[in-house]
Amino acid sequence: KEVFANFMAAKIVNPSFPAINHELRFLLTYYPSAYEVDRTAGTNAIRQRLDNLDEAGTLYGAIIYQKAPIVMRQLEMMLGEDGFRDGLREYLGAHRFANATWPDLIRVLDARTPQDLEAWSQTWIEQAGRPVITTDLRVNQGRIARLSFAQRDPVPRRGLVWIERLEVALGYDDEMRRIPVQLNAARVDVPEARGWPAPRFALPTGAGLGYGGFVLDPATRAYLLTHLPEIPDALTRGSALVTLWEDMLDGRARPADVVDLFVRGLPRERDELNLQRLLGYVQQGFWKFLPDASRHALAPKLEGVLRAGLAAAPTASLKSAWFSALRDTAQTPDTLNWLELIWRQRESVPGLVLEEPDFITLAEELAVRDVPSRQEILDQQLARTINPDRKARFAFVRPALSSDVRVRTAFFASLRDVQNRRREPWVLEALAYLHHPLRASSSRQYIPQSLALLEEIRRTGDIFFPKRWMDATLSGHRSAPAARMVRQFLAAAPAGYPDRLRRTILSSADDLFRAAR
Repeated sequence: KEVFANFMAAKIVNPSFPAINHELRFLLTYYPSAYEVDRTAGTNAIRQRLDNLDEAGTLYGAIIYQKAPIVMRQLEMMLGEDGFRDGLREYLGAHRFANATWPDLIRVLDARTPQDLEAWSQTWIEQAGRPVITTDLRVNQGRIARLSFAQRDPVPRRGLVWIERLEVALGYDDEMRRIPVQLNAARVDVPEARGWPAPRFALPTGAGLGYGGFVLDPATRAYLLTHLPEIPDALTRGSALVTLWEDMLDGRARPADVVDLFVRGLPRERDELNLQRLLGYVQQGFWKFLPDASRHALAPKLEGVLRAGLAAAPTASLKSAWFSALRDTAQTPDTLNWLELIWRQRESVPGLVLEEPDFITLAEELAVRDVPSRQEILDQQLARTINPDRKARFAFVRPALSSDVRVRTAFFASLRDVQNRRREPWVLEALAYLHHPLRASSSRQYIPQSLALLEEIRRTGDIFFPKRWMDATLSGHRSAPAARMVRQFLAAAPAGYPDRLRRTILSSADDLFRAAR
């Protein structure tokens, strides 16, 4: 049922909002979040076996909520909208007032297409992971001699072949050409492209359709790393944005080059959806994938770009996005002083209205940066917070912001008591500040203890708490010693350690492993 939820919600809601670029929204809503899990060693299949209802919560996550709608869209494209709709009607009618399973649906739909849906479902629904798809673009005398795509299964000796619809976008100076491609074998040639002029780039994720780890051809990668902001089509630009980020994570593009490109692209991006994604990638790249020296060198330029974007943003929502990015990446004394003046309400940003939660977050961000007046800021923020729930939450989080490592250690020790973990959003916020990148060297000591608590966290917390606990614990770390702690814990775990918790750890640690590589 979860496979259908987001997919059908989009069909119901989208027609009421014709001004929105729904294809781009689908891409940016689902693909990056699905990739965050599916690229990792901790990924899982969409359809999973459940032996005990007590473990039901461990099944849910990005694969269910984000990957599944992508897979459903691929299934619909295989059958066509009419065939897919009619098949669903037959399925619902045949099993009315009864139980049914996913294989029952596949049997109904299989009769409506020459494709082998049983094999398709085995790969996409019953197995975990995504294909690695490599572009082979060969040019001879300024013309395409060959364009093909090769796929491989990243899991050794499994040998899966994914069937999916791609749309390759070929970019030229004055036009964009798109070619539909049916990926249904280990290698698929695109004969239609033979003899065409050599493109500036060949993007296999054009139209936001292709799902996988895409290995770009060298010429395309080089072009996009320089000219991505110049691509006129917002959907193609968004697809290239996501593809380049994944390319970087797989080690084929330097983080410094990708982050620099995204920073340069921020002032030129006019699509709000792409801008929000750019801001998110810039923040993640800044803290997670740049060494300290590179981060300090980039900070003045980044802050200048963000302040200029904040001043020029035409809407309140965009101003909020620019301001949040600036607040969360601020490093230089000038910007920190300016943010403190805003917190003191001696400065303001025209068109940006800050409410009580905004001032609380601003106080916390200033405190974790150890600004000279941090103690006064925290005292005053607590006193001027009116909402009793926000006041209690702020008081709970405050020890995690302390400049005294002994206070922070005592706070972390208090989390061993289940009563102190009852308000899970408070705990997660405090953990994120405890493990903030600026505190990473002193907070590494908490990683083994956090890992050791995970089984109890699963037994006593909300179904989503174990994954969020690990995400918050590892969020600020990028060092080899931190990565080594995680690997040592997994290596030493007993034979009966729950496989789903092992996968949770591997999934949450993936960015750390890649950053420490």
